[in-house]
Amino acid sequence: MEMYRWNWIIEWGTPASAHMHGVKRFIYHGRSEFQEIQVVEYEELGKALILDGKTQSAIVDEYVYHEALVHPAMILHGNPRRVLVLGGGEGATIREVLRFKSVERVVMVDIDPVVIEVAKKYLPEWHQGSFDDERVELVIGDGLKYINEAGEKFDVIIADLADPLEAGPAYKLYVKEFYEAVKKRLNPGGVFVTQATSPSIMPYTHAVIYNTIRSVFKHAAYYHVYIKSFDSVWGFVLASDEKDPSSLDAGRIREYLKNNVIGENRFYDEIAHTHMFSVPKNVRIEIESVKDVATLDNPVFTPA
Repeated sequence: MEMYRWNWIIEWGTPASAHMHGVKRFIYHGRSEFQEIQVVEYEELGKALILDGKTQSAIVDEYVYHEALVHPAMILHGNPRRVLVLGGGEGATIREVLRFKSVERVVMVDIDPVVIEVAKKYLPEWHQGSFDDERVELVIGDGLKYINEAGEKFDVIIADLADPLEAGPAYKLYVKEFYEAVKKRLNPGGVFVTQATSPSIMPYTHAVIYNTIRSVFKHAAYYHVYIKSFDSVWGFVLASDEKDPSSLDAGRIREYLKNNVIGENRFYDEIAHTHMFSVPKNVRIEIESVKDVATLDNPVFTPA
C-alpha cells in the first residue's frame, strides 16, 4: 500500500480529534530543558519545526502565519521604531519585523536557547539571517519576567508564544495580569498582537484570550487565517488603547506596504486583510458569547 511508506506524526487537537502528516525525513531530534524538539521534512508540507509533538511552522506556509501575525500590528501603529517579540524562536517573526523601514530596534525574548540554535542551523529559510541583524537584541529568558522587570518601552509588542498548555509555562502569558503588564510597556499609541490559538479547534480558549485582552485595552479585534500545516483556521488578537484596528482600510494598507516595507509579501495585502477580519456570523456569535476572563488564579488552557 503506497500510503504506508512514510512514518506518521499524529497531532491531537482535542482529546477527541487529531490530524496526521506523513514524514519523508527526520532531520533533527532532541530535548531541551523545556520541550522536545524535532525538525522533519513532511511529504506534503516540507521542512517543519515540531515542539512537544505540535507543528510550530512548516515551510509551505510559515510566511502566511508570520505575515498575518506581524503586518497588521505594524501598519496599525504607523511608524514602529522599537519592537518587542516574545517567543518566535524560528526567527521568522523578527524577519518580518525587520522588513519595516522605520524599525530601529528589536528585542526578542525566548525562553529556550536550544530552539534558537536549532533554528539557526536547520531553519535558515525562516530566519534568513535575522538573528545577526545589528538592530536585534536576543534575550534568553522568561517573557513574563522580562515584561515585569524591563524598564524599556516599545511601539509594538508581538507575542508569538506556545499555546497555553496546562503543563507548560506559557499559560501565564495569556492572563489579565500579563496583558496589564504588556500595556505598561507600550509607548503612547502602542500596539499589541498575540497568536490566540484556533477558533475552530479551541473556540473557548480563543474566545477567552480575546475577552481577556478586551478587558485591558480600549480597542481589541480578533482575526483568523487558515494555516494548512496546522490543518486549521488560526486566530490572532490585535489591541491598542489609541489605535482602532477597524481603521485599517484597503487604501492605507496598500500604500503602507508599497512605501514602508522592504520586498514583496507572499500572503498579506489589503485583500488578505479584509478576508482575515471578515469573520462569519456564527463564529462571531460563539466568540462574543464568552464572558470569562483569564487570570493567574483562573487561567485558560488548551484542551488536553
